[in-house]
Amino acid sequence: MDPSRPRSLIYESVTEAVKRDLFSGTLRPGDRLPTVSAMAVRMGVARASVREAYRILQNMGLLEMTQGRGTFVAALPAAEDSVLRRFQLADGHTLAHLFEARLVLEPAIAGLAASRASVAEAEAILATAQLQERLQRAGQAFLEPDIRFHELLVTAAHNSVIGRMVSALNELLLDSRRRTMGIPGAADKATNYHLLVAFAVRDRDSDQARVVMEQHVRDVGRDAGAIATGRRGPGRLADPEAASPSGAVR
Repeated sequence: MDPSRPRSLIYESVTEAVKRDLFSGTLRPGDRLPTVSAMAVRMGVARASVREAYRILQNMGLLEMTQGRGTFVAALPAAEDSVLRRFQLADGHTLAHLFEARLVLEPAIAGLAASRASVAEAEAILATAQLQERLQRAGQAFLEPDIRFHELLVTAAHNSVIGRMVSALNELLLDSRRRTMGIPGAADKATNYHLLVAFAVRDRDSDQARVVMEQHVRDVGRDAGAIATGRRGPGRLADPEAASPSGAVR
């Protein structure tokens, strides 16, 4: 393993290896995957990277993890499997449509999370956004807390149908976040937007959470060239530079 390689890229290599086996048919529904330790040895990576890869694949609905039994390939319905294959093959051609979908889903998810999150869920969302900020400011990889932040919002929305919809899109969402993180200035803005959404969830301000998340997705989409410049919807527009680590808004 290359010690200079960011851990986010390391766990992605495990994720991609498992997905290749899934899509090629090498791994079939019901097959048992190697233990975390065995996969770490096979891939030459740390166990933490394998655990993260398995967790992401589980959230995508591709794996099932059972305490005491192990990790297995999920029994995916044929239709869902074909959707995942089309997403994988379409790749760059789906970016604009993906941002349209994100504009439909993510502001609504943020609004629901602000109105429904438990105290513990709101605290976890804020702590994850603050961790992302610390890593980003230190020049370290922060894709993991970025992904975790959105996962926590979905959980806090307490809507199982939305959860399944997001799970079906997870592969594309992960790919889009990897691509946009390299855009100059995007990392700073994403970190600050996440803090502002987290503050809104903490304060149970669903309107603000929805507006800030919409602005975030539109800004990223414009930076990526997937959304044309246009008028935002009504609401209080957020300044992505206004978030402070202390939880106040400047």
